[in-house]
Amino acid sequence: MPEHLLTDLYRVSIGTVRRAVVELWKRGLVATLPAKGTYVIAMPESSDGTAEED
Repeated sequence: MPEHLLTDLYRVSIGTVRRAVVELWKRGLVATLPAKGTYVIAMPESSDGTAEED
């Protein structure tokens, strides 16, 4: 989803969206590909095999 849509949807600044993406990248949850975008690459699983939520 484009950054500008996230800013409108969550009513936050572009800086907030970018910091959130950096945090997700640091946690190994997304990858940013030049000229392609940012993609989810991992979803931590709990011990019972379901997706884990923070």
